[in-house]
Amino acid sequence: MSRIRVNNLRKVYDVPGGEEIAVDNVNLDISNTDFLTLLGPSGCGKTTTLRCIAGLETPTEGTVYYDDDDVTPKLAQERDISMVFQEIALYPHMKCIDNIAYPLKVRGVSKDERHERAREVAEILEVGGLVKKHPAELSGGQRQRIAIARAIVREPRAFLMDEPMTGLDEKLKVVMRKELKRVVNETNQTVVYVTHSQQEAMMLSDHIAVMNEGQIEQVGSPNEVYSEPNNRFVATFVGMPEMNIWDARVAGDSIKVDLGGGQRIEFSPRDDASDSSRKRKTAWSSRSGSDIDIGFRPQALSLVQREQGDINAELRLVEPMGENDLCYLDVGNLEIRVLASDASGVEEHTTVGIDIDRQSGYVFDGELGSTIARTGGATEVEARNTAADYATTDD
Repeated sequence: MSRIRVNNLRKVYDVPGGEEIAVDNVNLDISNTDFLTLLGPSGCGKTTTLRCIAGLETPTEGTVYYDDDDVTPKLAQERDISMVFQEIALYPHMKCIDNIAYPLKVRGVSKDERHERAREVAEILEVGGLVKKHPAELSGGQRQRIAIARAIVREPRAFLMDEPMTGLDEKLKVVMRKELKRVVNETNQTVVYVTHSQQEAMMLSDHIAVMNEGQIEQVGSPNEVYSEPNNRFVATFVGMPEMNIWDARVAGDSIKVDLGGGQRIEFSPRDDASDSSRKRKTAWSSRSGSDIDIGFRPQALSLVQREQGDINAELRLVEPMGENDLCYLDVGNLEIRVLASDASGVEEHTTVGIDIDRQSGYVFDGELGSTIARTGGATEVEARNTAADYATTDD
């Protein structure tokens, strides 16, 4: 198990007509036994970063260290790592026990010793009864477990995994997430994992590095990237359903939102316990008149009766999600998403109220997108008056 450090990593590809920057000044410090996930949309540079860590790509600039060993010039086979990919790469003509033991065979380990070790690892992954079979006789989930067993058997310095669950159905993914987390905890391995699935990242990781356009937007625990996003991109990418983002404007010490359809609502920035109210007011006064964005997760909004919430909206669509319902509502030209515990009694295309948990908002710089504040509460009178003043009624 190794600590992995990535310093000022940059990868540029020559393309017709110029260059394409795949990874731009990435820095990571992955502690020994840490499970770090590179999370981001397709094309963000996460797989290229992993390939540079693995030695499958040569960085244009920057260095990669395993502990104090600069491995940047070393080939992948010289780095003592194990990799698992999207495609389950098993030798079809070999029995599973020989597939698992193959890395030890390459090292010159005797057949008896490598088979004993392969059986031990297979038992850890609960595929001990399958080792005499060929890959074609196994299900997709079983083959993936064999592939992971082969990665574990050689006791590498690190596991590098590139979207290993992409080809599995949802039920198998649930099982494999649980098994992978258990095995990693038991073996105390350092893991660098790539996925576009925030669900995988949140459930598996000790830390998540959120990537976008070749750069790292934030590194933190799953709770930190969800609850304390650095910027608008992280806030909208991490968390399902996606956060609602509304255009807003700073007016003195307040945040004013024009939702359209004649409805407006006002918020205050949350007082920072470490700063005085005077300092906070001064900071906001200096922003007066500037454009900002304000975000609320669908979980922070709830459906109430018309005229009894902060705003009114037309319920356009309800998506049942089992325990909850995802509701799409329109206010003017703005779509608002609400995660409701039960919307079965509400008819679509009717006007309902939306109650807003005012302590749950995020305020982002309108130009840079950086998180600049959280919203504070408003008194019940202020909230109800806002809705009453601007609520629309059907003709």
